[in-house]
Amino acid sequence: MELDAVVLGTGLSESIVAAALSKAGYKIAHVDINPYYGGDEASLTLDELLQWAKERAESSVDSDSAYLSSQRERFTNISYTGSLPLQSRQYAVSLLPMLVPSAGPTIDSLIASGVSRYGGFKLLEKVALFDSPGVVKPVPGNKEDVFKNKQLSLLGKRRLMRFLMFAGGEFEDKPELQGSEQMPFTDFLKDKFSLKEEAVQAIAYALAFCALASDPTLPALERIRRYLRSSGRYGPSPFLVGHYGGAGEIAQGFCRTAAVAGATYVLGRQVSSIVTAPIAEKTTGKYTLNLEDLSEQLRCDLLISSPDHLPLDLQGDSSITTASTNCSFARCIAVIDRPVSFSTSESLEGSGGEDPASDMPIQDLSVDTALLVFSPSSIPIGSSTVAVNVLITGEGSMSAPRGRWILYITMPLLGDQSGGSHSPEELLRPYLDATLSLTRTSEHPESALPLVTLFYEQSPREGPENNSTEASLMLSTPPHSRYLPEVADSAARNAEVTFWRALEVLKSAGRLPGDKNSEEAVENFWPPLEYVNGEDDEW
Repeated sequence: MELDAVVLGTGLSESIVAAALSKAGYKIAHVDINPYYGGDEASLTLDELLQWAKERAESSVDSDSAYLSSQRERFTNISYTGSLPLQSRQYAVSLLPMLVPSAGPTIDSLIASGVSRYGGFKLLEKVALFDSPGVVKPVPGNKEDVFKNKQLSLLGKRRLMRFLMFAGGEFEDKPELQGSEQMPFTDFLKDKFSLKEEAVQAIAYALAFCALASDPTLPALERIRRYLRSSGRYGPSPFLVGHYGGAGEIAQGFCRTAAVAGATYVLGRQVSSIVTAPIAEKTTGKYTLNLEDLSEQLRCDLLISSPDHLPLDLQGDSSITTASTNCSFARCIAVIDRPVSFSTSESLEGSGGEDPASDMPIQDLSVDTALLVFSPSSIPIGSSTVAVNVLITGEGSMSAPRGRWILYITMPLLGDQSGGSHSPEELLRPYLDATLSLTRTSEHPESALPLVTLFYEQSPREGPENNSTEASLMLSTPPHSRYLPEVADSAARNAEVTFWRALEVLKSAGRLPGDKNSEEAVENFWPPLEYVNGEDDEW
């Protein structure tokens, strides 16, 4: 089969690129060794998740693919407990939990490509900081939240509002920022806005989503501004959570769009070999791909791939780099059968508390889709330097059956956790136990016990560094951002960078879009949509 390009892997970035190239008129084949869409960002049933974990926990054997060998190097220290519930196939568990800002590259691509019609989202209900067992602190993210907060003094509210006005505007030339761009963000908040420690913790870790107290000021401010400007587009929260696991479902939507535009899809087939023609030879295709159990070869002038999908002899030979932070993560996925309640000290005092000795929440403030943030040193045996996030998803996000919730706990292995001396379970079990303390009620004074837990460490994909002429015909999508609300947008930005580089390579190889009779340039990442039946972007 003669093609313009072959895309290996159906991760989010690769799927966006495949859709964009297909809609631009290029002949594309999209191949994945996995039988499902999404790659490292897939949405899996609990059965599939258990199989995924087993494949990566087993010892490598000679017959393994290069892909699985690479995966086993990146996903390590895997431990799984619990038995599959009866409704195991009704879960959609994400390998890459993420929040999607209501305004940004991801939403722009979803709307401009038409993929938004294939999926749905739920607004994130709440963001809170863990306070003590059974209690959280609300995070004020707008003017209304600040004025409703009874724990802040009038002076504290004024200072916080001054900061939010500053962060939401054009702060680049403001005197407060001059010379302080690389100052630790927590110090900036104290020095420039005289904020107290409680407000600093909320802003740094639950508004800017800093991982460390030493994270620099300017990037943190830029993140906060994006999130503040996302509020109000689809509701009071700036963040959306994708239905059916999020990232994997979004990736599948872009694959569907690519297929509608003419792309060929091959799932569950391993690339057995890639034959590379010498660069000086004038051939019909630079690369010839042979797929397992398929007799037809794929010939193309451009390969686009995530690094894990390349054969060992080609890994490291691809080009394209973008700014990214190489950071390993300790991750936990847990399924529970009782809701998490975001009870505050104020709500507990207001409930009257019939039993003065009880510290259990009485008022029902359960959440379906929410984010819990642990700032450094927020629990006695947790990290003293790193913030930990817990994303909670339930029936409302179409990711779990009624009466079940999924907890995604993520710790970047930075600061005092960068040495690797503890297993993911040892690192994250205290945070899981603290989160489960929020399931206590007067009827159930004991914390819920998880039905299923999976702990593992995820190492980053190494971005390519070779920029030779030979490598210019092979593009590798870069790693995503380490910040939870930046994962989706960094994938979309990486995809657009890869798309424009792909156009340069295809043009230099003499490849023009199939529906072009001249060298008319592709001017936009996405061509204009033809709307019908009053379609709009309110989805």
